Amino acid sequence: MAGNCFLRVSTWLKQIYLSWLILLYSREIHAQSNDVSCIVHNEEFMECRWDHIDEEANSTLFYWYTSRPPMECRNYLQENGYNVGCYFSKDEIIEFENFFIYRNGSSDPGSLIKTFQLQNQVKLYPPANMVLNMTENNELLLSWETPAKLLKCRMYEIRHRNNKNKDWQVQVITAQTKYVLSSVNPKKFYTFQVRSKINQYCANTKLWSEWSPAIQWGKDPVQPGKIHENYYLFAFLLALGLLIIALSLLKFKR
Repeated sequence: MAGNCFLRVSTWLKQIYLSWLILLYSREIHAQSNDVSCIVHNEEFMECRWDHIDEEANSTLFYWYTSRPPMECRNYLQENGYNVGCYFSKDEIIEFENFFIYRNGSSDPGSLIKTFQLQNQVKLYPPANMVLNMTENNELLLSWETPAKLLKCRMYEIRHRNNKNKDWQVQVITAQTKYVLSSVNPKKFYTFQVRSKINQYCANTKLWSEWSPAIQWGKDPVQPGKIHENYYLFAFLLALGLLIIALSLLKFKR
């Protein structure tokens, strides 16, 4: 009973302490320093990370929402025995509400408290299950998959190039999962990649996903360098084979 009472008092004192910090540094809440960065990965989990400096003490992280009291990080990310981040599960993420972070141990007082709205910190996974087909109209149709309930909030950047032009051609589309390339030259070899992010109608983020694995169409042209490499390898193997035959014949005659 006494233990539970002590725990409640300790939690209460911690909340009072952090509330005092909020008031003390209220002028710096919107400073937006680069001390701590938070990324919500595909709306499934979040990681908040910072760089540990050798002269600094080990950091602890406290966080809170406007509607919830402060809490300490439950799952620290560590490197060489030092805390360098915090892992948040999906049920700890609340979008469209101010999310505050206080990192205890920072040597920069201006970065003590930072605020986000987490819908603006989402970084999606790359598009998956990409398919490339030639249509009857001599067009290449590129398609991929995304959850239907999230389609209206996504935008895509498609880049493509061919073996005759090494510069990427880039197109941006919204709320679609297909792209058509017209006037395809059957003698060329085409390469496509796609990445995605939350569009401006659902959030204010600049975080693009990584590029998808490349998908290609056409006959891969043999590069001149590869021809020379194959030629020299064939010549070497032929000479080696002839040498082995000559040595075998010489041994047989003896």
